[in-house]
Order: sequence, then C-alpha cells, then structure tokens
Amino acid sequence: MKKIARHGDIDLFAPPDSRFSFLKSPYAAHITHSAVDIYYGSFGSAALSPVDGEIIEVSSFDTPTPFKGRDFTEYLIAIRQEKYVIKILHVKPLVSEGETISKGDRIGTFIRNGYFIFWNDAAMHVEVRKPDDYRRASNNLHLMPEIKWSGLLSSKILELECRVEEVYKNYSILSVDHHTSGEVMGFSIDGGFIDGYIPLGEESGFYGIIKPEGFFHPDISSLEVKMNDTMVRCKGIGFCLSFVLPRIKVIPEKFGDMPFMVGQKVNIRIALR
Repeated sequence: MKKIARHGDIDLFAPPDSRFSFLKSPYAAHITHSAVDIYYGSFGSAALSPVDGEIIEVSSFDTPTPFKGRDFTEYLIAIRQEKYVIKILHVKPLVSEGETISKGDRIGTFIRNGYFIFWNDAAMHVEVRKPDDYRRASNNLHLMPEIKWSGLLSSKILELECRVEEVYKNYSILSVDHHTSGEVMGFSIDGGFIDGYIPLGEESGFYGIIKPEGFFHPDISSLEVKMNDTMVRCKGIGFCLSFVLPRIKVIPEKFGDMPFMVGQKVNIRIALR
C-alpha cells in the first residue's frame, strides 16, 4: 500500500495499482478538500482498508437513484484510529463492529448506487472525521496529498496529442505522455497536477489544480477536444492522479454515444485564465 494523503497524524493509503482524485466529485466533502476517492478493481471486486484501526460502525442507508433497476443502498464503514474516525462509503462491508484491521485488509466489495452517474468507475470514498461528527455529509478536516513535488510544468496551457485506447458506451479512454512527481503520475499545468471533471459546455464542473501549497480552482478560458481539426461533441473530460500510467476520460453527451474508434488521434488543449 502507498500513502496518498494525510490529515494531521492520520495517513491514508491505496494499492500500488490505484488512481485517486480529491476533486472529481460535486459532493460536500470534496468541495472543502476533505475527501479522496480511490479507484481500482471493478464493481463487485475487493475493497481494501486505507488505514489501520478498529471498526466502530457498519451501517446502511438509501440514496437517490435515477437509474431503473439499480440498487440504491449505500453503506458506511467507520474505522477508529487514535482521536479520529475514518469514514468510508461505496463499499458493501465484509467486516463487523469491534474488529481490528490493518491497511490492505479486505473490508468489503465495491458497489454502485444512486450516488454514481453513468461514467463513474468503482471507487472508495474516504474522509478523516471527528468521532462525534462523522455521519453527516459536510466536513472541514482538510486532506493534504502525499506527493514529493518536483519538475512540474509552470505553463497555464496544457496541449496533449492523445491516442484513443478504449471505447465504451459510458466513456472513452485516451493515452498520452504524462508527468511524474515522486511516485505520482498525472497531467501538469500551472505548477501542479490537474484533477477533476472539466465540462465542455455550460454545465458546472468540479476540478482544480493540486500544488505543493494546496488546492486551487482557476477559471478555464478555453477547452478544446479536437479530431482532425474538428471539435468533438462530448460532455467533458476527466483527470485524476495515479500510481500507474494515467489516462484521460472523455465523457459522451449521453450514455451510448461513441464518438471515437480505437487508434484515432485526439488533440486536447486547456488554457487557464
């Protein structure tokens, strides 16, 4: 397991084949930079504990579910470590209250419910909370990314010549040369890593730049996704940080649209104000 973030003396860990995002979500704790989503495996596969500690609560509740036939049960796993509680969502528990666990132990399986939109992958939502206030959605215990910072680009323009690697009904995956800082890989702009979902149209996005001094949310003056000098019709693009080769996710305007074919070249240009 590799360290990805911390709050005070609490360290959060993820598998070495994982991706992670602090900003690619509109939910309350992400807005305050107090949560991280960890991606690996698939829906139904094993979810591993990001911390050591004692299980103090395993519970469930219902979520909104606009998708016909989808289970809308969400689960809460609360793990006590020292004076804090680590809150975990999106995992169906295979542990019980009173158990002591170590980081990397299997605690459940990844689920998909009403909090997920069509282009979301299996993920574990993790927060560090106070023991008397870990159930509600909002949180202000900020997380700091665990990144050994070096050599990232200072330019406010990011230009990428990508190749379409995978095409699905819910998104396409693009590969391109990436940037590395310590063990963390991603795409560099304005002295940091870009993280989150950037819309192509009028929709509000949830994204930012993670730098050594913290999280920043600059305005984007232009976003272009082009193929053969023609703008591609899509909903937006997604970025995250990674311990493995990072990829860019292109989200279609609606589920089932497939604007690309594997092997095609796509150019992306992002400019910050």
